[in-house]
Amino acid sequence: MATAITFPTLQTVNDAISLAYELGQLSVADSIYKSISFVSKSTGDAEVYPMFAGTAGLREWVGDRVVHQLGLETFRLPNKTFEETISVRREDIEDDRLGLLTPVAQQLGIDAEIYPDLLIAQLLKNGHNSTIFDGQNFFDVAHPNYSDTGGAATVANYQAGSSTSWYLIDTSKVWRPFIWQERRPFKIIPKFSMTDPSVFWDNEFVWGVDGRGAAGYGLWHFASRSDAPMNQANLLAAWETMGQLRRQDGAPMGVGAPRGLKLIVPRALYATARAYCENPFDPLVTTNLTPNAFQGIATAVQNDWLN
Repeated sequence: MATAITFPTLQTVNDAISLAYELGQLSVADSIYKSISFVSKSTGDAEVYPMFAGTAGLREWVGDRVVHQLGLETFRLPNKTFEETISVRREDIEDDRLGLLTPVAQQLGIDAEIYPDLLIAQLLKNGHNSTIFDGQNFFDVAHPNYSDTGGAATVANYQAGSSTSWYLIDTSKVWRPFIWQERRPFKIIPKFSMTDPSVFWDNEFVWGVDGRGAAGYGLWHFASRSDAPMNQANLLAAWETMGQLRRQDGAPMGVGAPRGLKLIVPRALYATARAYCENPFDPLVTTNLTPNAFQGIATAVQNDWLN
């Protein structure tokens, strides 16, 4: 027997869909992007960020203060609008098939919650071909930096190769290598009125999710990519290169401290990455027990958006 489509019926359907959407959002574990991105709230069509990676550093106060004027160089990250929309036939509402709708709404909630992870993963994957504010690719072999005396120098945050990519990310600093800015949070919007054009013309009820925001590159200083094989030598080389980053006075920036270093990998590399991060012996050397010098330096993180 068909269910009469009345306002209370549609309100019940809408309430169930909204609840399922919220449950979908809540079901998502901590997102990866929150730990490797600078998360900011946006108040306009775009936001402007400074390019500096840090301050000059403390010194002994002898004589007058030494004033280090912050540069005014900035980069701009415009917001974009994202959406996902689905529909259901009027007959499905009449036939009381709500059980088919709520799982879909729950998946919409999951999609909205994990979407920033997808966008940040795309930045990781394309960083070696994406020019940023210093004129180099985000992952590059010659970023401008400083020598130990404060002179001009270059430093790499990229290992070339043809193997599956892996990444070292320093999450211990205020600034991060990526930015997720939220202008309008993702929300579900129902079009569940009998007077909606979609019902009259297409015999469908419609609801969708939309929001505004942007994912962008932050400071390259705190990220390193390798396309070389994941082994002890390459892991240590990438980590040691992060330690070559220096402040304007030539002092080390302290990038790559084990307390906040993450080894981000696709699923295919996770077992090896975890072994290098946790095991006392090199997992790729099977003929003898070779000490693993990378143990305890980073935490392995599996990111399936990189698969």
